[in-house]
Amino acid sequence: MQSKDGLDTTEAPLMTHLEELRSRLWRAVLAVLLAGICCYGVHDALFNFLTRPLFYALKSLAFEPTISFRTMSGAFLFHFKTAAFCGLFVASPVLFYQLWRFVAPGLYLQERKALFLMSAASTACFIGGAAFAYFEVLTDVYRFLLGYAIVDGPSMQLRPDINIEEYLGFTLKLLCAFAAAFEMPVLVSLLAYCGLCTHRTLLKFWRYAMVLCFVLGAFLTPPDIISQLMLALPMIALYFISIGLAYLLTRRREGQKEDSECAK
Repeated sequence: MQSKDGLDTTEAPLMTHLEELRSRLWRAVLAVLLAGICCYGVHDALFNFLTRPLFYALKSLAFEPTISFRTMSGAFLFHFKTAAFCGLFVASPVLFYQLWRFVAPGLYLQERKALFLMSAASTACFIGGAAFAYFEVLTDVYRFLLGYAIVDGPSMQLRPDINIEEYLGFTLKLLCAFAAAFEMPVLVSLLAYCGLCTHRTLLKFWRYAMVLCFVLGAFLTPPDIISQLMLALPMIALYFISIGLAYLLTRRREGQKEDSECAK
């Protein structure tokens, strides 16, 4: 049942909500599983794709572009985890759609339409953040870290011995950190649309936000200054973009409120 303003007023017991949540989770897991299986079919291409930033970094420093594995199952697990991780990104539209479908029944009709757009924007920002990290960050970070192996000394040399287990964890952490950080405009837009924050609030706390961006950059990335800065600086830019989006949404919401008051 819906009210006049489009709100779903039907009261559902807790078990109904839990059943709905389980159904959405199963669909999300199934989507990731199917996408992961498809990605595993091209695991050789994924291996080349995921190791290309490291290859470029090693070549630029005149190191041999090789990578090793420590355990008997190391190579298999690398391909398996890579396929599962790529499956997560391939299935991300379904994941965000299921999230929207679970939240939508408790919202107004107009808000449900906006959340559908938010789910599409969330997918774009999620994939866009990982793409930014892959194309603009990874090679520079690897080159910076591996550059410390080049030292002046006549007797000893440092040579990188990179194993795929550590490389995969390092790379996936960076990709996930950027993918999550790029969701900021979507989250702020949703809060502004619902009236939970405004551009005035964001402008008031911009100094604290700058500090928080650097703290999150240090927390979400490996302990090197390059990756921390490369995450913190885009987050700062995204924060000010979020202020602009909040400004537009707040003006629209306040304008609608004034029109409704004038109509009374």
